[in-house]
Amino acid sequence: MGKRIDPSTQSEILAMIAAGYTLAAISKLFGLKYHTVRDIQKRNGIKSGSMKTELVAQYQEALKQSLTSEAIKAQASSLLVDDLALATKLREKLHALMDELPDKPLDTKEAVQVARALSAIASSLKLSNDTLRASFKLGEPPAESNELPELVVREMFEAEVIEVRAAKLES
Repeated sequence: MGKRIDPSTQSEILAMIAAGYTLAAISKLFGLKYHTVRDIQKRNGIKSGSMKTELVAQYQEALKQSLTSEAIKAQASSLLVDDLALATKLREKLHALMDELPDKPLDTKEAVQVARALSAIASSLKLSNDTLRASFKLGEPPAESNELPELVVREMFEAEVIEVRAAKLES
C-alpha cells in the first residue's frame, strides 16, 4: 500500500483542486504521485468551482503569486540550459552522421537512403535553430504551418544527369 495522507493534507489538496490548481502541480507540490491526487479528487467528488468563492479566490491568488516567483524563473532558466545542451548534442550527432554518409551513392537504393538521412538532418537542424531563436528571441518567429514539406525522390533521366554534369563542369 502507498503512504497514508493525513486529513489536513487531503483537505488542502481538495481546496487547491477547486481553486484551479492542476493535479500535476498539486502532486509536485506535495511530493505525491499524480494518480494519488487524482484518486483523492475522485473519492471526494470535488469538481472545479465547488468550494466557497472566497476560499477559491484565496487559492487562486496563491496560484498567481506562485507563477511570478523566483522558482518559476529558475525552472525556466533550467529548461533553457537543457534546450541548449540538447541542441548542442543534436548538432554533434548530426555532424557525425554527415561524416558517415557517402558522397557518391553506389545505386538508387543507397541514394534514397542518403536523401532520407539528409532530410532528417535538415529537419533536426531546423528544430534546433527554432529552439535557439525562440530561446533568445532572435529574429521573427518562424511562420507556423500545419503542412509538412514533401520530399520527392525519383530516378533521374539520362538527359537530366548529363545536364547536371555539364553544369558542374562549367562551374
